[in-house]
Amino acid sequence: MVVLQASYTGTEIQRNTVVWNYMSSNTEMIISYVGGQLSHRSAQFAGRVGFNKAMPNTDLSLFINNTKASDSGRYMCQVIIPGASGLTGELTLDVKVPPSVPVCKIIGKPVLKGNITLSCNSESGKPAPIYKWTRTSPSSEVFFSPALNETAGTLKLNNLSSNMSGKYMCISSNSAGEESCYYDLNVITSTNAGVIAGATVGCIVGVVLIILVIFFLWTRRKDTEDDIANEIKEDAQAPKRVSWAKSGTGSDIISKNGTLSSINTSPHPRDTHNHHYYPHCHPPSDTASIITATGSTAGYRSQPPADSTLERTLPGYNTNPSLPRGPLGPHSTNGGSMHPSVPQTASAQPQIPRPPIIPTTVTAANISRMGGVPIMVPAQNQAGSLV
Repeated sequence: MVVLQASYTGTEIQRNTVVWNYMSSNTEMIISYVGGQLSHRSAQFAGRVGFNKAMPNTDLSLFINNTKASDSGRYMCQVIIPGASGLTGELTLDVKVPPSVPVCKIIGKPVLKGNITLSCNSESGKPAPIYKWTRTSPSSEVFFSPALNETAGTLKLNNLSSNMSGKYMCISSNSAGEESCYYDLNVITSTNAGVIAGATVGCIVGVVLIILVIFFLWTRRKDTEDDIANEIKEDAQAPKRVSWAKSGTGSDIISKNGTLSSINTSPHPRDTHNHHYYPHCHPPSDTASIITATGSTAGYRSQPPADSTLERTLPGYNTNPSLPRGPLGPHSTNGGSMHPSVPQTASAQPQIPRPPIIPTTVTAANISRMGGVPIMVPAQNQAGSLV
């Protein structure tokens, strides 16, 4: 708080008018007393100003609370006396502001035999503060010009050595007060610099190696997945078929003792002919035997007819469905014919009338031409008769 003192002498002070003005680029009324009434007019001083004594009074002193740097300037007090000349007084106020807490920092790198500058600065303060640098530990030391610049607040330290490390203090002061800040200086020797540089390089190399390992593992895993996806898988080998399954025909079994033997035929091949027009009969058993003239037996498996027309033209074709049917044996040289020893029973299915049979002679050439395979050839003796 500041008090601007002013007073006068006179009579009939109740009738007098008192006015305080702030003189800046524009004159501004701060407070007034007129006809026993107080009036505040300035927004800048609102709530902070007032008369030091109760009015009316000859003591016209004015107090200002919470003074600011902007309150500095010229103030004028006027007393208006009715029927007389007025009184005027002027005062100059210079508000002082203590410096704000300064900020200490370093400019440069504190390495051995290097040069640095310690800086200190307060953002506010009136009048402008001055700065002083001192070292407080491990030993006390006071610095002067030219190393110290009190106005700028800088301290230059050249050709650093390890014994220059320590705690430095800056004091910012003016007529209104003072503030201080500290900075810990640690001069980096070559050993410390090498350790720091090595640690930095090691960290960088470690990070790079980790990234490379992760990338390698990821790439290897991706390649493995691609190889598995593109792998050609070989199926298991199919089971081998027996010789009779490959040929599609039954194996012929010939007895070694020259007696009657039978043959087992494999399943009949699918008939591609229309059964409605060309039905054929199945024997009650797939087993048949033919006795040769030499007393041995040879297996025979009936083949499906290649053409119904050829079947009807063969000699001995039975057109009567009620009679037994069977393959004809070859003719002997003396005009006889041989028939199978086991007759076959005709199918009970209805038969369609067939055209008359054209007799022809069954020869080996005819059988070969029609796709047949001779399975038995009659044996003849030197006299030309069957054995």
